[in-house]
Amino acid sequence: MDALGLEQNLTHIDFKALIKEGKLTEIRSLRLRLVENWLDQKISAYKLCKLISEFNGKLIQSVLTVFSRKYSWLKECTFLEFGSGGRGEQVLISDQDNGLLWLKKPDEHELEESCQDIIMTLDGAGLKLCPGNVMINYPEWRGDKKQWLDRLINWLSNPQEKGSWQFGLILDFKPLFGPPNMALELREELWEYVRTKPLVLKFLIEELHQYRVPLSFWGGFILEKEGEHRGQLNLKKSILAHLTNGIRILALKYALREVNTVDRIQKLQEAGHIESSMAQALEELWQWAQLKRIEITISCLKEKKQGHNYLNPYLLPKDEQKKLKKRLHYLEKFLDMIFMGTQFGI
Repeated sequence: MDALGLEQNLTHIDFKALIKEGKLTEIRSLRLRLVENWLDQKISAYKLCKLISEFNGKLIQSVLTVFSRKYSWLKECTFLEFGSGGRGEQVLISDQDNGLLWLKKPDEHELEESCQDIIMTLDGAGLKLCPGNVMINYPEWRGDKKQWLDRLINWLSNPQEKGSWQFGLILDFKPLFGPPNMALELREELWEYVRTKPLVLKFLIEELHQYRVPLSFWGGFILEKEGEHRGQLNLKKSILAHLTNGIRILALKYALREVNTVDRIQKLQEAGHIESSMAQALEELWQWAQLKRIEITISCLKEKKQGHNYLNPYLLPKDEQKKLKKRLHYLEKFLDMIFMGTQFGI
């Protein structure tokens, strides 16, 4: 399948037939083959992640369409996609982060049954169950608009209420199935609440301290000290969590409508909120880390192993190590700017 015509080609994949026939393994294999093909085309990680997210989005829409024939009330509900899916930044090991929004609560028995059926079908098709339980089969990820807004604001305003997910996950979401308007209104109201509440912005900034930029004072890489990936660098938690969350904070502060991290970086740079050299370094760091995650996962899958987010940076070519350290220095400088609070007056 030619990556240059991907958007058109995706429309020809009959997800519904594959789902109804129970060919979930075939969907996983198809996703992997497509990603390998797109990598061969040398497209950017930015484009590649958007394409993976589009594949997964069409899969989710098809699953909901199939189950709405059994549970007709699903057509009146809106399926919310949170986190990397909401930003269009998914990779091959992205798991489920979803919610359900309704005008009227469905029958409790059917609700539990349908939600379980949906998340297990998605799991079988390659969207793994969320380890933080951010899925529609849990009551806290379902409700009407008022319940959602009250719940999300409570989580944002009270750090003690934060679960195993990060604050940032609940701020980036989009409707994938069902009536979209109420979900978009919910997102706008939530973003406006964050933008106008300095204390909430302070909580978001404090969350950045959860993970340290993986560079020592002497310029060496800070690696995992124990566990299966001892001596390796965590691309997601040590790099991308900082970058994504920091950029989100600025985007919310300046009322940008973009949700994708690279799109946000570009808009922030165009508006003069980030200098061009920093914007370029941050975008390059994001693209590099995402591409590595995808390449690592493909390598693991070929060896019949579980994908992960770790690599040993000292095994990279010397020039690549040098570039990585330079970009991490920019990330550190960017985060220091946020920690100091000069952008917000807090």
